Amino acid sequence: MIPNRTLVVGIGSTGESCIRFLSGRTDLYVTDTRVGREDSISRRFRDLQRNFENVEFIAPQDVGTIADPNTVALVSPGIPLHDPIIDEIRARGTRISCDVALFCNLVDVPLIGITGTNGKTTTTELIANMLRSKGFISGGNIGKPVLDLLEIPVAGYVLELSSFQLEKMDAPRLSGATVLNITEDHQDHHRTFHEYAAAKTRIYAQCDVAVYNKNDPSTKPTQKTSEIAVNGTKDWCVRGHEIVIAGERVPIENLGLTGAQNHLNIVVAAALAHVCGADVNHLVETATSYEGLPHRMQLVSEIDGVRYVNDSKATNVAATRAALESLSNGSPNVVLLAGGDAKGASFESLLDPIRNHAKATILFGRDAEMIAEAVGRATEYVYSDSLEVAVTQARKIAQPGDVVLLSPACASFDMFNDYVHRGNQFISIVKEIAS
Repeated sequence: MIPNRTLVVGIGSTGESCIRFLSGRTDLYVTDTRVGREDSISRRFRDLQRNFENVEFIAPQDVGTIADPNTVALVSPGIPLHDPIIDEIRARGTRISCDVALFCNLVDVPLIGITGTNGKTTTTELIANMLRSKGFISGGNIGKPVLDLLEIPVAGYVLELSSFQLEKMDAPRLSGATVLNITEDHQDHHRTFHEYAAAKTRIYAQCDVAVYNKNDPSTKPTQKTSEIAVNGTKDWCVRGHEIVIAGERVPIENLGLTGAQNHLNIVVAAALAHVCGADVNHLVETATSYEGLPHRMQLVSEIDGVRYVNDSKATNVAATRAALESLSNGSPNVVLLAGGDAKGASFESLLDPIRNHAKATILFGRDAEMIAEAVGRATEYVYSDSLEVAVTQARKIAQPGDVVLLSPACASFDMFNDYVHRGNQFISIVKEIAS
């Protein structure tokens, strides 16, 4: 159901999709905290104002004049709940929500929800591939804003849901849901780790079937629900050199994705797709053929016996730790390229993985010194002024059988537009060396 009176907070791609969808369907108001402070946002604000004449655009300092108990505020994901504008809106009785909540209330088809600190996008796309023949598509925190997906007739949706979205919505009604993992991340957005974890686990509150890793208590639902506990049953598990999908054994060497975390995620994905009717043979076939997404443990090239792996999507410590462990050959064989915007994270938990798996670490970006302070006891390290120089330094260190791994453990915005820009630059540098 579309609210009678709506305030859109934030005019990024999500906010603009809300404006397009709701214009003419509700009394619509729009604001953005950056108006008057950032020239590019102020210009965008004025352009939207010209294009949507039936929408009222409000300066952020005036939001209190229209916020009231009859209004629903659709807040963009990047705005934390402790932002002063949220305090202002809530003080006037306005309900906080988001575009995904509106989307979930408007559709009447099965929904699968995936969240977790790492592996969300790969798992979401894998499930969508497993259910493609049944008319499912992926969405949520990836690709098009969800309200734009309403233009496409489908039989169901596989939704990647971030903590930024889940914290702003009532628990969605889902056919199946999972929390893949929860480790420290986004401490610049969530005030505490408990707040972050609580946002993630909201995904289970109204799901028909919860799928989780029995070996990781943080992923277990606290609510009473039907469940599939991966590694808690012989039919759904990862063991030794194989995974088991609905009782079917699949050797790990046959899988399209590498790394222990990916192998677990494959079983979780298969369980959720099975809940929605996917045939077991098709699940196994997809698990063996699906090779993942760019910038996620992506082999770029092998040069003089050295593999160059692009894991630019590793924007937190847990992702980099998993990457190091999955590429280990039993000795320190990884030259790690790391650094960027730490987002307030601690790097202490990288100490042992670097000591065990990295022969050298090359640090770049704004918080390089912070990483060095935390892990400098584990390996030799050098600083680099740019990613290009870092790759050049890594090439001098690496020997045949080694891996040069871009897995930054940090966000990219100090030096790049986003992790894709960072990963593409790494690919370009490596391909130039290979040519």
